[in-house]
Amino acid sequence: MKREFKVFVFSMIINFFISILKIGGGLYFNFASLISDGMQTLSDFITDIVSFIGIKVSKKRPTKSHPFGFGKMEYIINLVIGVILLLLSIFIVVNGFISKWHIPSLLVLLILFIALILKIITLFFLYSVGKKINSQLLITSYLESKMDLYSSIGVIVATILLQFSDDIVIFRYVDVVVALVMGFVVFKTAFNILKDNSMNLIGKVEDNLELYKKIEEFLLDIKGVEKVKFYLIRYGKYYKIQLMVEMDANLTLRQVTRLEEKIKKELVSHRSFGVKYPTIYVTSNLDD
Repeated sequence: MKREFKVFVFSMIINFFISILKIGGGLYFNFASLISDGMQTLSDFITDIVSFIGIKVSKKRPTKSHPFGFGKMEYIINLVIGVILLLLSIFIVVNGFISKWHIPSLLVLLILFIALILKIITLFFLYSVGKKINSQLLITSYLESKMDLYSSIGVIVATILLQFSDDIVIFRYVDVVVALVMGFVVFKTAFNILKDNSMNLIGKVEDNLELYKKIEEFLLDIKGVEKVKFYLIRYGKYYKIQLMVEMDANLTLRQVTRLEEKIKKELVSHRSFGVKYPTIYVTSNLDD
């Protein structure tokens, strides 16, 4: 079993346990903020499962009907995640407004501290292993889990402030304020996910100028290549490259064909570029 898989499964198990702990505690103590926080953790668990399935599908080999692979499945999966988070943000806000004010038990803090410790341990493994093996899947999961950590800290603050709400009337609205802030953060995250992945799904061109420069220098170092012009189109974790090449005019047709195959092979084998399925157009004058 790969290390990436082990850490990812560990994260899912912890997120599931924490979500049950928070939601159960929130229902028992009738504390809306804790229920909302638990729902956010549960959404992490759900999105982890959906993402994992998406990664598995996106790595399928290309077929006759899908010659460029299934990399764009990641965008479809992310759109599903965006919708889940959007619905969650609405639930958090509505739940915050319909809840009645009361002073929560201090046992809520015990639940939250347990959740915080488990979440910090999970974040450590997600980040350290993700960086070590260069796993975008783990890094993305780490970034999502950070939002849940901040949410729990907000609920801790709300729980403490509500203890003084008998004397300080304004503190009675802390639960609603926390719900609004959490709902806004989740909504913003959902909106960005939906926007970015919608654009990627219809074929967004990569705008990483540094990557373009590296590929251009790499191509121009190949003997026989005079000029190049290309576009990188995102397909999940890899790029489809549309490349126009001006070659040495003295090359024979056979040499041009061999050079074209060499370019394709070397582009794909250069792992740091993340290029798959290159399409090459040979021209005599790229400036025309």
